[in-house]
Amino acid sequence: MTRLLSFRLSVAFAAVLGFTLMLVPLLAVHGVESALALGLLLPPWVAATAASYTARHGEQRGLDLIWHAIGAGLFVWAIPAVLLAVNALRVRQCAPGEGLALMVLGPALGCALAGAVGVWCAAVVRRPRLSVAVAAAVPVVAALFGLWTFYATPTVYVFGAFAGYFPGAIYDELVRIPGRYLNYRATVALGLLALAVIFDALWNPGSRRIELLARSRSRAGALIVGLGTLGIVLATYAQGDRLGHWVTKSEIVERLGKTEKGRHCIVHLPRETKAEAAQRVVDDCDFHVERASRLSGVPLNAPITAYFFRSAEEKKTLIGVGRTLIAKPWRHEVYLQMTRWPNAVLGHEVVHAVMGPEGRKPFAVASKLGGLMPNPGLIEGAAVAIAWDLRDGLDPDQWSRIMLDRGELPEADLLMGLGFSRLPARRAYMAAGSLMRFLMETRGMEAFRKAYRRGSVAGLSELEAAWHGYLGRVPVSEEQRGVAEVELARPSIFTAVCPHELARLRSNLSADAAARDDSRMLETCRAILDIDAGEAQARAALIGALARSGDEEGALGELQALQRDMNAPKPIVAGALEALADARWTRGELREARSLYSELLDIPRVDGPARQAEVKRLALVASPEERAVLRQMLVDRTSSPVAVHLARTIATLRDDGLGPYLEGRQLWGQSEYALALPLLEEAKRRGLPTARLGRELDRLIGLSAFALGRYERSAAAWRDRMALSRAAEAESTLWLERIEYAQRGAFSPRLGGPSLVPPVAP
Repeated sequence: MTRLLSFRLSVAFAAVLGFTLMLVPLLAVHGVESALALGLLLPPWVAATAASYTARHGEQRGLDLIWHAIGAGLFVWAIPAVLLAVNALRVRQCAPGEGLALMVLGPALGCALAGAVGVWCAAVVRRPRLSVAVAAAVPVVAALFGLWTFYATPTVYVFGAFAGYFPGAIYDELVRIPGRYLNYRATVALGLLALAVIFDALWNPGSRRIELLARSRSRAGALIVGLGTLGIVLATYAQGDRLGHWVTKSEIVERLGKTEKGRHCIVHLPRETKAEAAQRVVDDCDFHVERASRLSGVPLNAPITAYFFRSAEEKKTLIGVGRTLIAKPWRHEVYLQMTRWPNAVLGHEVVHAVMGPEGRKPFAVASKLGGLMPNPGLIEGAAVAIAWDLRDGLDPDQWSRIMLDRGELPEADLLMGLGFSRLPARRAYMAAGSLMRFLMETRGMEAFRKAYRRGSVAGLSELEAAWHGYLGRVPVSEEQRGVAEVELARPSIFTAVCPHELARLRSNLSADAAARDDSRMLETCRAILDIDAGEAQARAALIGALARSGDEEGALGELQALQRDMNAPKPIVAGALEALADARWTRGELREARSLYSELLDIPRVDGPARQAEVKRLALVASPEERAVLRQMLVDRTSSPVAVHLARTIATLRDDGLGPYLEGRQLWGQSEYALALPLLEEAKRRGLPTARLGRELDRLIGLSAFALGRYERSAAAWRDRMALSRAAEAESTLWLERIEYAQRGAFSPRLGGPSLVPPVAP
């Protein structure tokens, strides 16, 4: 084998591949990405080598040929596998056991299978050069078949016989080895065994041919075993949809259980969804589809199908992605999970499906090279621009302005190329959305559609210069800059240390926090910090767990490290201070707690935590009875039914609207809009103790009134919010359009944010 030129070339290629992967942070150690890369690139070389060897040394027994081919395949695989293992001395490897398992299950088994396939190809195709070409083509065709599974079904993950496991969207960092992958690879291993046994039974070393009739009599037992094993493999493959190797549309529809149809949408929901809640989802989908169509100018040629899974976990199980939300425009489908109404990202995902007719086949997205090279920046930028995604109270223009001022705004060439996927998600999406909206406003929607059809933006440098000039005029407050710090500090998955292990630990930390298990929180926080000492949010959580556990000195030491050594984003420092204040309140140190709450209220934070901190500070200057009730609600975090009761108690203790507001908010969170709205109106009548609470009250009234069909009251609430901020204006405008659509069945939408182009006189 070592004398073969094809083997030497395979070894050289494997070595070059291994050294190349060592230079890419995400691929530098054993893991799901490096395993996939080896599984895609090595098997064609192994299969070609095995075919060449068989053509030259066919006088050996069948099992010997298979064994040599498998051995050669494993040797080729071992070269980059060993290089990456050694590289773990240089680059942190956080889950070596799981990484090695992925390497063995994926490319090791794939290369072994490729060796057996190469032997078979040489035996069946008698012309040596042709047999080598056919053998190399088999793993490539298998990979294309995996791509077909992704294309033809709702499934996002892909299992490949040679390639192994493609887990799905790159932004879905939480990746574990699923049980269905193990039984799939067990099936592949059985298939390899069947190929080896059958070949050995049928191969005649003397004639160097497969002799079916002559050998079947003398090797009947082995042939029966081999064919029986192959039968098991084929039967397992036939049940692939039931075993989770892929998932069909009918399987998902059956699992969800409820289907509703609207004007433009077919919506599949959990069967337990109440009728009124289901209708709200359908109405929202219809609105967003029509809005995207009207704004983009793309006519609707087919209904959009939306799948709403019960949870991120169910979506992960069925299609392969959890928290990441996706669309398949070529299938006119979007995939989300049920959330509190209204779904904040439905409009974004719908845009992808609506823009499908403008995209190039086969994937119906903005792309080049005959539709085979998508332009992710143009695709996602279009969705952000048309839906005008708001995040943490900032619009895409404001996010881009902050990035520009910090020197972190991605260049337009990077945004509109494959480099988009290497950027941190928030930076990439917001910048691309702002740029695409600027294009729409300055060059017109027809120019945007032309760029989408072409897969690239003409005159990008000129557009970028004008865009930067516009961003310099976008108003941004210091508080908004502080809020943005947290997200802008997040690294890309391609540069993060152990991103999948960190994602797993963060998931564990969320579960620990929900269970209020401080001892486990301490362990999880320290595990995160052991991987990434600069993980500010984990250190903030650690401070809270230490404070609640009575280790005041340890908590203060970690707080000092958070502020001084890490220079953490201000909102994260505020979260740590709040956890420390909560602990002091619990211990009865009211003066110290009040001082901390006052301090953190001067730190920029998103509205939700800031509102809660305001109410906590109010509680510490209230009566003992009121303070005890609010502590039970806000610090002890009681269940929702108990919280409703406690909020009602607050209403009897205070003259202002805080009690009705808290009770109404709890009921709103349970979708009890008919019960919530009168309480929210009562809170409005009485007045609230802080302006921030008042702003949120108008939003809740607007949503609740809309859900009950009280459109005029809803419109009044949204108009009251219009002047608060750019984000509030954009959100209010969207809901006023939504109200018009609900009342008239038609509306005239406009792009979010202020217009860049002066109105032209008729």
